[in-house]
Amino acid sequence: MRNLLRKRRGVAALPMVLLIGGLLVEVVIVLTTSAYISSNAEFGMRLSSQALLTARSGMEDALIKVVRDKTFASTYTLTVDAGTASITVCKDSPAPTCAGSGKQQITVIGTVQGRSRTLQAVVDTDAATGLVTLEYMKEI
Repeated sequence: MRNLLRKRRGVAALPMVLLIGGLLVEVVIVLTTSAYISSNAEFGMRLSSQALLTARSGMEDALIKVVRDKTFASTYTLTVDAGTASITVCKDSPAPTCAGSGKQQITVIGTVQGRSRTLQAVVDTDAATGLVTLEYMKEI
């Protein structure tokens, strides 16, 4: 009888070890998955912020060109670090496509690795004095 009990003692331990091992594997899988998802979201936010900074750099470049040449109207691309800024400056066009008479509208699309942010500004240029005034700048 004693020999029989000694032989069966290990039988109850094996399912318990398998159960605890399975739980540990599930916990590791959940933690790994959540860390992966979190790092991807953080990476996307960083790329989006870089795209916004790229768009702001393009906006500053376009504003400098408008201040230097009051009749400037063009479309061009600016490379900033790992991103590109697609810049469009229109002047004296009707309201749906541009800002209207005597104004310049600047639209910049900053792109970094597939993430894009767009800025738009309207600049008013006084024909008599040449004073350039930024009416507004906003993200669209």
